[in-house]
Amino acid sequence: MPNQYSIDNILTPLALTVIIDNVVRDPELSEFVVQAEGLLDLLEHEHGMNSGEIINWFHDNEATLLKRMKSARKNTYVLTILNQFKDDDMVIEAMYDAMLAISISDKEYHVDESDLIKSAASLWGYERPPFKVIGKQ
Repeated sequence: MPNQYSIDNILTPLALTVIIDNVVRDPELSEFVVQAEGLLDLLEHEHGMNSGEIINWFHDNEATLLKRMKSARKNTYVLTILNQFKDDDMVIEAMYDAMLAISISDKEYHVDESDLIKSAASLWGYERPPFKVIGKQ
């Protein structure tokens, strides 16, 4: 399975989870790096990246991703990104776990983030786990 997915294929869904609420928080960005490293390793990607390269990829692509997420075709874009994994159960499970880890890393609930995770869960045949993140009080 090595090299079946490009760096962009692998990192884009994770980056969308970070930026979908229009605020990049440090815990999310840190978790993005951890999850990206794990996925690249799991997929035995020939172009493995260190944490600095992953952060650079995020910053290099952030503006483009934000623009796409603000466009009228946002839903089509997200479905296209998520659908690329539809026939690969191992990658779907790892990607879903990674996106979920990023979404809860800041311990705050965001509707857009929740909707992205629900969309991925629905598309990939998962039930959303029954947990609730409680924000600052």
